[in-house]
Amino acid sequence: MSRSSRRDYYSLQEIKKHDQPTDLWMVLYNKVYDVTDFCKYHLGGIEVLYDCGGSDATQAFEDVGHSDFAVEMLQPYLIGQVVPDEQREYHKLPAEEPFTDSTDVIESINFDEQEVEKLNEYVVRRVKESTNLTVLTFVALSSFILLVLIHIHR
Repeated sequence: MSRSSRRDYYSLQEIKKHDQPTDLWMVLYNKVYDVTDFCKYHLGGIEVLYDCGGSDATQAFEDVGHSDFAVEMLQPYLIGQVVPDEQREYHKLPAEEPFTDSTDVIESINFDEQEVEKLNEYVVRRVKESTNLTVLTFVALSSFILLVLIHIHR
């Protein structure tokens, strides 16, 4: 069913019919999504979406710990809601307000030049520290593996 022929409400029985990779619907928080085209963009892989196709995937969605941004990504795929008589109550509901990009917040703060310079220096220092830590971890792990290999071959 194309989004242009969208209805407002779907029964769970009807949703259950849409469980194939070429026709994949799921329910999140009583909202029905046609995720057929979304599968290729899902960062967690397509298999998990196939496993939840045609069903209420809210619990699996919550178990993974998706962000409000993940909910926002699904908005173009929203095709309706579960019929009111079949809707469930959930412990946690996603934020209703739209996702705001963090750049909006940063742009609204007026930094003077000196503060921007300090922030840049801090970021560069943190990147160097994390790079040094990564290199040290790699060297330590490599040394340990080398010692184990030497010990095994004796």
